Order: sequence, then C-alpha cells, then structure tokens
Amino acid sequence: MIKNTKQILSEGRYDSFARMISKDIVKSVKETEGDTEHTHQIDLPYDITGEEEYTFNFKEKSLGIEVELFINRTEDVISVGHREVPYYINSYVSEDDNLVMEMVIDESYGRSYYEEMFYKISEDVRHEIEHYLQNIFKDRQQPLQDTADYNTTFAHHMDPSEVEALVHGFYRRAKLEKRPLDVVMLEDILKDIQDGNLTRDEGKTLLQIWTKYAVNKLPKVQFSNRFKRKFIIQK
Repeated sequence: MIKNTKQILSEGRYDSFARMISKDIVKSVKETEGDTEHTHQIDLPYDITGEEEYTFNFKEKSLGIEVELFINRTEDVISVGHREVPYYINSYVSEDDNLVMEMVIDESYGRSYYEEMFYKISEDVRHEIEHYLQNIFKDRQQPLQDTADYNTTFAHHMDPSEVEALVHGFYRRAKLEKRPLDVVMLEDILKDIQDGNLTRDEGKTLLQIWTKYAVNKLPKVQFSNRFKRKFIIQK
C-alpha cells in the first residue's frame, strides 16, 4: 500500500512537470501562426522566462531539461505512411541531453486540431521525461541497446526502456483525454499497422506487453470493461 501511494504521488509530480513544459510548447506554437516562410527554432524555457532549463527536484538529485523546439508551418499536405495528417511531431533526447521536438503543422487546418495536438505534445513530453528518469534511477528499465539502432518499430517498442516510456506517455494522454488506457494504446498501434510499421500479430503482442507493465506499475490505471474481461481478468 505504501509503495502504491508513493507511485501515485510521484506520477502526479511528473505529470505536473510535463504539464509545465507542454503548456510552454503550445504557447510557442500559437505564436508562430500564419508564418509559413520560416523554420521557427525556439529554446525553452529561455525564450519565455529567460531561465536556462526546467528543473525538477528530488530529495538528493535534480533533473534539468532544456527544450529545443522546431516548428514548420506549411500549406502543403503532410503525409505519414498512408495517412494525411494535420500535423506531425517527432520527439527525442539529443546527444547533448536536450529534449528535441520537431513539429510540422498544416496551416490550412487553423486551430481545429490544437486540443489533439496538446494531447500528443503532452504524451511525448511525458515519454521523454521517463527516459531522463531512467538515466537517474537505475531501478527503472534500462535499454538493451541504443534504441535508435533498432531496425523495426516492433523491436524498438519491445525494448524494456521504451515499453516503460511509451506506457507512461500513453497514460498521461489517457488521463488528459479521460479515456481508458487500452483505447489510447490500441489507437497508436492501429496507426502503425495502417502505416505498415507493424503486423497485427506484432500489435497484439505489444498491447499485451504494455498492459502487463501498466497493471504492475500504475496503481490507478483505468481500462475499458471489455478490455479488462479479455486481457486482464482472464490472465
């Protein structure tokens, strides 16, 4: 019980940290509206507050994150796999340990996808925060190899460190959208299947692995009733 309480409190604090960063990113996105001529490079939090980094303090350690944000607005169609999308976001931790977020936004959609975009930004930020935490706390999952070296989406998503980061990102999004975690995870898997990045069998395997992690590590996680009957209660 004490362990679960600590997990819930920690998750709440990490969510607050992710929220602070995500809100600054969205603020920056809004300030670039209408400009399709330039690539906007924004350093956060410096370009908003003048501070060098976002800081999260633990009892004996601290985590500092600088964000490098790149925004391209376009009037051209954005395609991902076989889908036409209103925006595309790619996030990762750079070699110099900064959180990099690259965004391409279709200007023709206006603000109609801003809420959805905020959810995706929040998911990605929480995902990358987990990778920072993995470097600080060795009891968290460690990568089997450099995850950038995986040749397939399936192999990448099966790495224990990515399972952990992906699930925490999905969980953050699920809470914001007030949807069951399995719905958010399955939605992501189906997009990868549609784009040809995963087979259906690989998607099913990932869903089972991610669910097992969530059940063991996220005490307050919510699943849909149908999903619980099929994947959890029967196990």
